[in-house]
Amino acid sequence: MKSKQDSCLRPSRRHSYLSRFFLFGLVLSLTLLGAKLRHYDALTIFWPAEAVLLGLFIRRPDWAHSPSSWLVVILGYLCAELTGDTPLAIALLLTLANVSGVGLAFWLITRNPRLDLSLRRPQALLSLAACYSLACLLSALLGGIALYLHTSQDLSLAILSWMLTGLISYTAILPVILTAPARPWRRFQEYWNEPHLLSLAQLAPALALLLTSLLSLLIEGPGSLAFPVLPLLWCALSYSLFTSTLLTLFYVLWTLFALSQPMYFLPSQLNTSLDLLSMRIGIASIALASITGASLMSARNLAVEKLQRLAHHDALTGLLNKQAFFQQGQTVLTQCRLKHMSISVIVLDIDHFKPINDTHGHHVGDLALSAITQRISLALRDSDLFGRLGGEEFGILLPDCSATQAHAVAERVRKSIARLPFALDNDQQLTMTASLGVATLESSTLDLHALLRQADTALYEAKRAGRDQSFSYHYPKAKTGT
Repeated sequence: MKSKQDSCLRPSRRHSYLSRFFLFGLVLSLTLLGAKLRHYDALTIFWPAEAVLLGLFIRRPDWAHSPSSWLVVILGYLCAELTGDTPLAIALLLTLANVSGVGLAFWLITRNPRLDLSLRRPQALLSLAACYSLACLLSALLGGIALYLHTSQDLSLAILSWMLTGLISYTAILPVILTAPARPWRRFQEYWNEPHLLSLAQLAPALALLLTSLLSLLIEGPGSLAFPVLPLLWCALSYSLFTSTLLTLFYVLWTLFALSQPMYFLPSQLNTSLDLLSMRIGIASIALASITGASLMSARNLAVEKLQRLAHHDALTGLLNKQAFFQQGQTVLTQCRLKHMSISVIVLDIDHFKPINDTHGHHVGDLALSAITQRISLALRDSDLFGRLGGEEFGILLPDCSATQAHAVAERVRKSIARLPFALDNDQQLTMTASLGVATLESSTLDLHALLRQADTALYEAKRAGRDQSFSYHYPKAKTGT
């Protein structure tokens, strides 16, 4: 008997039917679209079906692992081929070519656990290109034979045409699908509402790409197709990886359709199929270089963010380190002073922490520090700054917080530490306490350093009074712990 949990984890039958219907309609429409985009010598300009299908299977592996999904895909390809005047045998061979290419690409990609499908590593796109290139070769061998039997094309030209069309389609479409956010429409709305979108500097790379794309149509010569290369690199350096892949897709589609009938802007330079195939190799190379540049930039940005986090945060607790706490705290203090808002600071020191390290070891001490910081964070607001000033001493900056409110926060933090013992690995419990000093900004206080010195003075008073207490700089009377 099947468990209730298994039935809950299984997708609903209605959802399954909708996904299969979606796959069938998608494959059918994209295959018919690709068939309409044929050149005068039966060479397809663009073939999006395989690349879109592979991207969906990578993003939704549950679809790829379902035999019914592949059956629906086969029916979609076959129905699209039979819509025209294609004989049944040729249609079956063309369907086999398309499905085998997607299947091989998916198998190669999923069998490579080191492949970063987010394309945020420089080698990821090249490894991905190697996988779908082998898939294009298999698909081209089968599809080229079908074209050779059905048309008057030369066999080698048919195979080469099929492979290059698949390569340029994969290169342009697959990175867009792999780097797309989980909810692209919501992300687009959020980005559209941001004020920096109207900045000319932010739009300059995309405008330059559009301008050079227009110039490539107006100025004759094969070299004009390389005009958008520099703007593409500019976009890769300026925008996110997903945005760069979208702009690269725009360049590929723009250039391919500009070279096709009825537009076909450069008939004097491109008179044969080999000329068009050569141009497609160039377009695919430019697209691959552009996305690789965007991937390099994304990897660099991630490395910079990681370095900044390491430079600004404590490795053990994840809190702001002393330098970052002072830098960000001084900024917050200045803003509060300009807005005539009160601001307070708390300096916290764990009582008798050195004996804990000596008795239980530094490993237990590190675990205790991490646990304490988690408890303190629960007692603070999102707008508060929390940092480790060194050893077992911490600093808390409370913007828009009066002296009375800050003392109440200090008491809440102190009680959260003292009332809840910490469990050790040997099932023993460790009870700790903390002493806290509170200070509130006055007109005579010059900067954060002076405010922290006042809080330190209150902290020393709390320690001299017996520890496990919170003292305010203007409240000499202590409130003893429970």
